[in-house]
Amino acid sequence: MGGKFFYLLVASTLIAYYIYRPLPENVEEPWKLMLLDAGFRSLIHAATIVEKLGLGHYMDVINLYTIATYTPPTSDEKVIVTDTKFGHVPVRLYIPTKQSDVLKRAMIFIHGGGWCIGSATMKSYDLLSRWTSERLNAVVVSVDYRLAPKYRFPVAFEDAYSVAKYFLQSSILEKYNVDASRIGIAGDSAGGNLAAAVTQQGRQSKNGGTATRAL
Repeated sequence: MGGKFFYLLVASTLIAYYIYRPLPENVEEPWKLMLLDAGFRSLIHAATIVEKLGLGHYMDVINLYTIATYTPPTSDEKVIVTDTKFGHVPVRLYIPTKQSDVLKRAMIFIHGGGWCIGSATMKSYDLLSRWTSERLNAVVVSVDYRLAPKYRFPVAFEDAYSVAKYFLQSSILEKYNVDASRIGIAGDSAGGNLAAAVTQQGRQSKNGGTATRAL
């Protein structure tokens, strides 16, 4: 009995040590954040073991998270959501249904993930883009660029820039009733880097099309 209790105590201590992370007091739902962090670290450890054993590539395991959080394009009474392509690049397009006498705003959004993971089709990015479209009454173009290591630099940048150039064509803006002077580009993490690079390239290029600006 004493031995079982000892092993249970050791196991509980290790699990608590693995899951618990000190967080600022003002963080909402800290346990949810800690469990999410533990889940990510578990996936990273599993990917390392799989690669060291020669059973698969590290990033193939990591991308299981992207696959697991896939959400289909689902429209509702406020936003029409579709998966399409702008040029050769897949995008998830969000079009608000709210009627207006003025042209709509637009946002080109580029997801993060260290250029190696992530997708516009993940639940978190889908919720963010849907919220942005509804709240701002804006057309949102969420870019699903190709990922490293299968596709190396500058492929991710080329995909993002290709989407921006395609969307900023006068005929496309007219199709989606977008005001060319009210278009923004944004992203998180690696997506923020790509957004900055696309904006800089667009301003430098004679064929860059309409320059993006803050909404």
